[in-house]
Amino acid sequence: MAFNLTTNEEQAALVLVQSCLDGMGGQRPSDLDDDPFTWVWPHVLLDNGWSSQEAESTWNDLLDKGVVYEYDENDYVLSDDAYHWLDTIWREQ
Repeated sequence: MAFNLTTNEEQAALVLVQSCLDGMGGQRPSDLDDDPFTWVWPHVLLDNGWSSQEAESTWNDLLDKGVVYEYDENDYVLSDDAYHWLDTIWREQ
């Protein structure tokens, strides 16, 4: 599956997958196959330079495009399809 993301959305998705990898000690998105939940949070975008307005808009776009989904109320997960796709475009960070 491929995702039709803007450059900004792709950058945000890469930042989110990196935050998952940092949390579990992986090296590339495919390493997340061993992680049962790939939790992500909007504040990660803020912490990485997006303004509040940019982060909110980008986060909503990622939700709309299925990169991120709400697992439970206010608990969000990076979709398996998204991190598998991100693995195909991954460059050493």
